[in-house]
Amino acid sequence: MSWCRDGQLKTVTLEVSRQLECCDVGVNEGSYMDQTDILLSRMEDLAAKADKAGCAASRFLTPAEAHSVAAFFKHKSVALLFDGGFDGVERVRAVFLNPDWGEYERADLFTALKIVYRSQDTLGHRDILGAIMALGIERDTIGDIVVVDNHAIVVCLPELSGYIIENLSKAGRVGISISEVSPGELLIRHEELEIRTDTVASLRLDAVLCAAFGLSRTKASELIATGLASLDHQQCLQPAKEVSEGDLLSIRGMGRAKLLEIGGTSRKGRTFVKIGMYCRK
Repeated sequence: MSWCRDGQLKTVTLEVSRQLECCDVGVNEGSYMDQTDILLSRMEDLAAKADKAGCAASRFLTPAEAHSVAAFFKHKSVALLFDGGFDGVERVRAVFLNPDWGEYERADLFTALKIVYRSQDTLGHRDILGAIMALGIERDTIGDIVVVDNHAIVVCLPELSGYIIENLSKAGRVGISISEVSPGELLIRHEELEIRTDTVASLRLDAVLCAAFGLSRTKASELIATGLASLDHQQCLQPAKEVSEGDLLSIRGMGRAKLLEIGGTSRKGRTFVKIGMYCRK
């Protein structure tokens, strides 16, 4: 759990209903507001609800959405936390909590499902997500999906777990079995960095993406122009945007990288960089 407000909460367990009001993030409700305005308006509604009822939570947010909420959240009477069910997740729920009421239980906000399949079968993140969404389930009701060996862990809203268990028997042509996992058994995601060193002509976004993902400058520019590249969880359409040490880079469908270190200059005037490529374990 990560906090966005200083302050101590009373160590009193708050019994939160499993039917907590959820926020339908990402639904088009009119051209007069952009999606960020809609998102923040709904977060304000949840904060107001928590101020009166004690606790309220959104559906699962993308890293970019969580970044926007953390940056613009102005409600002073409630605490804002981000929790995805276990440590190291990408998709999180924004949890609004009135400090006078106490704490919440993760089991009230998350259910983890363990999906098992034969060792000779191969399933990936997209296979499992596609099978779940084929049931008519919206993406923002599902958190992270972690695939390890011959099983996967799927985090979802508690009210959906029974429906998924009852109706999901295959992912593509692969037969699967599903069971709930207790919060204490939730898989902890470990991510290691594969370290790469290179030189770049400049610290422009397109140049650093080339070094990180082995792309040509033309290809990197195309990916940026089509909205597939992000800088610190925010879509960036500027190839010339300067990248700083510690920035997180990502290209949809290709992975994530972090600019770990900016070094000196080579004899040819190029800048040495150390880049970490994320590898899930």
